[in-house]
Amino acid sequence: MDTKPYIQDRAAREFFSLLERGEFRTTRCRSCGEAHYPPRVVCPACLGEEMEWVDLPREGTLLAFTQQRDAVRCRRPEVLGLVELEGIGNVFTRIDAPLEELRIGMRVAFSTWTSSDGVALHQFRPPRA
Repeated sequence: MDTKPYIQDRAAREFFSLLERGEFRTTRCRSCGEAHYPPRVVCPACLGEEMEWVDLPREGTLLAFTQQRDAVRCRRPEVLGLVELEGIGNVFTRIDAPLEELRIGMRVAFSTWTSSDGVALHQFRPPRA
């Protein structure tokens, strides 16, 4: 049985391929210059169809976090959080740290991980000293 995410368009396919290579990228509209996460094939701001790939910030600010006891792809219990990326907005993601080590407003850094069913996904973690 194939457990990989149902990928609907070429932007999503490319996004997951980039994650497999450790890259964190999204699309930006060549017409209006707006970058959007998640990646798009059509710009929601101006409906332009000429998109280019740009790097996403590899560091952000932890805005919120929680622990999930039941998860589909993640180990249990899993820490999930909302990370603000400058110029992009907020990303809901896995947080690779124990709940008790986290605090609102702390800086976190991008990394990737592979789920038990072989899907490359993004996560963020506090910088290691």
